[in-house]
Amino acid sequence: MNAEQEIAELRQNIRTADVDYYNGGVSKLTDAQYDEMFVKLRKLEAAHPELITDDSPTRRVGAPLPKGGSFETQEHLAPMGSLESLMGQDEVRAFVERARKLLELDEDAALDWSCEPKLDGVSANILYENGKLIRGLSRGDGQSGEDITRNLLTIRNLPVHLAGDGPFPARIEIRGEVIMSKKGFAALQQREETTSEGTFRNARNTVAGTLKLLDPRTVQRRPLDFLAFAVGHVDGIAFSSHEQLRAQLATWGFTVAEPAAPAKDLDAILAFRDDLERRRDDLPYEIDGVVAKVNDFELQQLLGRTSRTPRWALAYKFAPRLARSRIERIGAQVGRTGAVTPVAQLTPTELVGVTVRNASLHNWALLAERDVREGDAVEIQRAGDVIPEVVRVFVDERGPDSQPVTPPTECPACAGPLQLEGKFLYCSNLDCPAQLVGRIVHLASRRAFDIEGLGPKQVEQLVAAKVVTSVEDVFALRPKQEQLLELERWGTRSTQNLLKQIDARKTLPLGRFLNGVGIRHVGESTARDLATHFGTLDRLRDATQAELLGVDGVGDEVAAAILQFFASEKNQATLLALQTAGVEPQAAERNDDGPLAGRVFVFTGGLTTMSRDEAKEKVEALGAKTASGISKKVTDVIAGTDAGSKLAKAEKLGLRIIDEEAFNQLLAQL
Repeated sequence: MNAEQEIAELRQNIRTADVDYYNGGVSKLTDAQYDEMFVKLRKLEAAHPELITDDSPTRRVGAPLPKGGSFETQEHLAPMGSLESLMGQDEVRAFVERARKLLELDEDAALDWSCEPKLDGVSANILYENGKLIRGLSRGDGQSGEDITRNLLTIRNLPVHLAGDGPFPARIEIRGEVIMSKKGFAALQQREETTSEGTFRNARNTVAGTLKLLDPRTVQRRPLDFLAFAVGHVDGIAFSSHEQLRAQLATWGFTVAEPAAPAKDLDAILAFRDDLERRRDDLPYEIDGVVAKVNDFELQQLLGRTSRTPRWALAYKFAPRLARSRIERIGAQVGRTGAVTPVAQLTPTELVGVTVRNASLHNWALLAERDVREGDAVEIQRAGDVIPEVVRVFVDERGPDSQPVTPPTECPACAGPLQLEGKFLYCSNLDCPAQLVGRIVHLASRRAFDIEGLGPKQVEQLVAAKVVTSVEDVFALRPKQEQLLELERWGTRSTQNLLKQIDARKTLPLGRFLNGVGIRHVGESTARDLATHFGTLDRLRDATQAELLGVDGVGDEVAAAILQFFASEKNQATLLALQTAGVEPQAAERNDDGPLAGRVFVFTGGLTTMSRDEAKEKVEALGAKTASGISKKVTDVIAGTDAGSKLAKAEKLGLRIIDEEAFNQLLAQL
């Protein structure tokens, strides 16, 4: 294949990927695969400039907008470009040196940069007029985008009106990234397991697909966030630097990406990038690199831009979290809700410092669609702390005896029959031991009963030995001490510690109890809202559908699940057995006359003496309310370690800011 043919093929493959992602909301390639093609095309065009065309992907942004699409198309007030993605230190060094040369800086003259995470989401452009949100567009082809205002308005942290007293710009385009947090995506995947709503392979693809939906009510159920990072067209205000812009965005009520830091030179940019790559798993959202921008806006104007990218900003990508392995076997696992999903058992492979032995295949429909088979050579990807997934199958390396995988007809754990609901197979046997393990692990988790020492391995042991045959058996282990001590790796001290933990957790807040018993569609937040609204388990048990729908965040689906849970004779027996074993969920009535009544607390950053959930429970018990975002209604901001944009916004509004030591002193005085 000659250079011209190779360039043509690369262009077509990139265009196809762009159309799939920008217009279809799906991505059939990994970031690494796409970047590899793009870099190869860029190098070939540099070697053969006579073959460069204006419609090359290296000269364009996004993808051509679909004709006859479901959304109206509108022009951006200012073009919405992309950033030049760089893959190594040499490329970053060359970019920085080129910027310095264009600015004609002396060798010892500083060039200030502003560094922040590169968010792994979907870009959007929001227009405000006199502080009011007017419309929101997708990136589109950079010149025009699709009007997705209705969907964007469902995002809770996106200001409908800029915060503060103004005056506000006559018109301003706020650019940012629509993302889904790791926690939100995990919750959505869990909900998928219970509703068969769809297939969610990764957070970014899910966001892209969600913004293409025609029903805003469905979008509203997806946990989307908007993080602002730039402005486009501006009337009525001027910014001197990117750091000033970030502070102003926070003051207006936007969330900005954290952590961010200034950088005086190339070494500082590289150090920020390396530090963030080490910390990426600790962030609440997925990132795939860092962005560095020349801080001074006047210098940005002098540097200008190419047809596709600015000369004053770069994206330095992280190394891909990919590895090759081979599928030795495709098995099935049973979740706590009864969903039976396929899992690939791999040849042990090192990936991002972890030995990977299993990878997710999501569901049987997707497995069939992608034609994944036992014996296949595959590429796997690990994102955060979640189980890796198979992202590519090397079909060309498949042997002649390869056969498609047939979904199971019976539960691998209990041999019971399976039922197909949407794309998922379910085991309907409530006594299934695999479901029992999952339910107990969830019950013992930190945000539920918080029983330390009762993790997956311990629970599997207890269930396998039939020491525990039901959820309620967990609270009747004290008479079975001799059986516990006979188990492998169960010593006297660890057994006694576990029994003390269990006894201490028999009395707990109602919200934690409701989260722990595993009502379908009821997670931590909904459980807390139900507890606050109804106060007692008996009142919730007797609630009608109309009463349930009166709770914030409870819709028809959640209400139906709650009614179904309490209507089940087995669940009623479980609740009675828990009560008999001494489990007492505490009433969640708000202390409106408490010493903190009338105050509204926001917690930001990490706490060392307690979790943020524990801190919220403490102030709510004393009569206060808690909020997730900064506003004028907030009276107290508790700032822990690595507090981000919320702290900056609180300072701008002049709110009372308390560190952890002062917060503990406050609690001790009450």
